[in-house]
Amino acid sequence: MSIRKSVALRCMPETAFRAFTRDIGQWWPLAQGFSFGRERAKEIFLDDRVCGRFYERFKDGSEFEIGRVTQCEPPHRIVFTWKAPDWEGATEVEVRFLNESGGTRVELEHRGIEALPQSAEKTERFAGGWETILRQFARHADG
Repeated sequence: MSIRKSVALRCMPETAFRAFTRDIGQWWPLAQGFSFGRERAKEIFLDDRVCGRFYERFKDGSEFEIGRVTQCEPPHRIVFTWKAPDWEGATEVEVRFLNESGGTRVELEHRGIEALPQSAEKTERFAGGWETILRQFARHADG
């Protein structure tokens, strides 16, 4: 069971990849509740290298590691794990940046959710969440 979402951008793959990784803190909707720290949310980071961290830093300076980068091929794709604090295992997110008609098609796949308790509920929640996240990302990347 995977969630698949995509968005078309006017910018080139190099710009889209950099916006998704290095600029994630500028567009990720932390203030809209897309944070493990909730009201403590301050910053989010995604290192664009294998073994790099995907993590949040809270207002008090503490951090929560959401996952680790397992594959990174700039500007074509990045794969990272995603694990909530109460999950026994991690899921995986792959984001591909495809050159398309002078712009970029960004394809996101979040897989492994079926292994989690209440997977149907989580799949529905994540599907809506990824739509919101990709909308925010597209505004930033094409802005």
